[in-house]
Amino acid sequence: MPRSAVSPEKTWQQTKSERTRTAILDAAVSCFYKLGYFNTTTENIAREAGVSRGAMLHHFPTRADLIEAAVRHLTQARLDRFAEEETQINEGAEHTRVSEGIDAYWRMLNTVEFVVFHELQVAARTDKELARVLKPALETYFKRQAGITAQIFPDLAQSKAFERTVFMTRFLLEGMAVSKLLDDPTVPENLILGWLKEELRESYQDVRNVKRRK
Repeated sequence: MPRSAVSPEKTWQQTKSERTRTAILDAAVSCFYKLGYFNTTTENIAREAGVSRGAMLHHFPTRADLIEAAVRHLTQARLDRFAEEETQINEGAEHTRVSEGIDAYWRMLNTVEFVVFHELQVAARTDKELARVLKPALETYFKRQAGITAQIFPDLAQSKAFERTVFMTRFLLEGMAVSKLLDDPTVPENLILGWLKEELRESYQDVRNVKRRK
C-alpha cells in the first residue's frame, strides 16, 4: 500500500476514539453541573458517558489528565457558543445590534457551561491542581473572546470606549449571573439589562455612522 493511502479501518477507529473522548468530556461537564466538582468521581463520569472504566482510563490515565482535558473542552465550548450566537444575531446587519447582543450574552451566562465554569473557579480556590489548569484556561478564554468580539463587532471596535465597555459588560453580567445561581429574587435583571443597553448605545455614539462591513 502506498504511504499516502489511508486505511479505512484506521479512519473508523480514529473516529470512534474521538467520539468516545468527546462523550467522556461531555459527561465530565455534566457531572460537574449535577454533582459539583468535589463530589464528582471518575466512576460517575464513566457511568454518565456510558463507557467502561477501562475505556476511560485508555483516554485519560489519571484524574488530572481528565480534568485538564475537560477544562479545555469547556473553554472551547463557551467560545464556540459565543461566536455562533453573536454572529447569527448580527448577520447582514449594517451596524452592530447592541441590544440583541446583550440579550444573547446574557442567555449564554444562564447555561450549563457558565455554571460549571464558575463551579470550577470556586473549587480552584482550595484545589491547587485545578487552579494550575484553570488559570491559563481563563487567560486563554478571555484573550480569545476579546479577539472574537473585535472581529464580530468591527464597527464598535473602532470606538474609544470599546475596551472599557467590553470589560464593563462582562463583569456586570457575569456578576449578575453568579447572583442568580441560588435564584436570588432580589436581582433586578430587566432593570440592569435595560440600563446597560442605554449606556452602551451612548458610549458608542462616536461610531454610530461606522458600518460593520465596507
